[in-house]
Amino acid sequence: MGHPQDVDGDTDREGIATVFNTLFTLRLGGREIALHSYGVLIAVGLATGLALAYRQARRQGMDAGRVLDAAFWMIVAGLCGSRIVYGLVNAGEFARVCFHGGGAPRSAGAVLSDCTRILAIWQGGLVFYGGIAGAALVGYRFTRREEWSFPMFGDLFAPALALGHAFGRLGCFAAGCCFGKVGGGAWAAAFPRGSVAFDELAGMGAIPSGWNTTPGLHPTQLYEAAGEFVIFIALLVLRPRLRRQPGMLLVTYLALYALLRFAVEMFRGDVVRGLVIGFETPRLAGWLHLPAREPIFLSVGQLGSLIVLALCALAWTRLRRRSATGPGMSRSGSPGE
Repeated sequence: MGHPQDVDGDTDREGIATVFNTLFTLRLGGREIALHSYGVLIAVGLATGLALAYRQARRQGMDAGRVLDAAFWMIVAGLCGSRIVYGLVNAGEFARVCFHGGGAPRSAGAVLSDCTRILAIWQGGLVFYGGIAGAALVGYRFTRREEWSFPMFGDLFAPALALGHAFGRLGCFAAGCCFGKVGGGAWAAAFPRGSVAFDELAGMGAIPSGWNTTPGLHPTQLYEAAGEFVIFIALLVLRPRLRRQPGMLLVTYLALYALLRFAVEMFRGDVVRGLVIGFETPRLAGWLHLPAREPIFLSVGQLGSLIVLALCALAWTRLRRRSATGPGMSRSGSPGE
């Protein structure tokens, strides 16, 4: 990433909003307990998605209680899967923190805290595709046990996924993870010391000594959150038209998200994710107000998006070939909508 031009550490530069990742801090005895914006917004996203899925399950005549049971274990599997993938992608950084910390002598408690940082999901760091994989495996197993149609079950959760993920990306914005490259103009956001963005850029030497925030960065988290809200609305519009083709709504969501993610990845600046191929496009970068010499293609996330799009194309072809027989039924005998 390019170095910022002004080095006075002023966090009130015109057009740059400073992000704070802690709502407030409670003092209990001699300890401080911080309420992180990331955790709150993730919780809001999960609650909103669950409420939406529960409402749709009742509309379709399904056993909403069993749907919530499935959703609980899918959330657990999704969080584990997304954090595991995040840990694999950032294994080098987690290892550095565990073995070396900040370079100063550490107590045994500090070493334990540093080495278990991968468990601190409230501080940010989840990979969506890992979460989808974990949730899908548990969801598939649950539908087999309950004798439900997995495509119908996926359609039930598709809008909930989009809405919940939108709130999740707002949480990423609060934590400073999944941050963008330098730029953004009037939309630029600066992340404070202690955020994921600040710590990662400081480790790369991209923040001058004395600065308390990052330079203005593209708010890629907000780009993706806005896109997810648009996808959510699109899915609500399409649901009545696709109800005779179970699985198509879920495939539509995954395809639209993959396109959104591929585009947003061009603005992402958390380079620890790695590039499959470093492909510079100075002219396109200029049009997008990005650093001219930083690669726009092909990141690991973009490769993942292309794979998801290919799988969606195969699934779409297969679903189109099926006869429109209507969704499966639950063991209670209640048909889907």
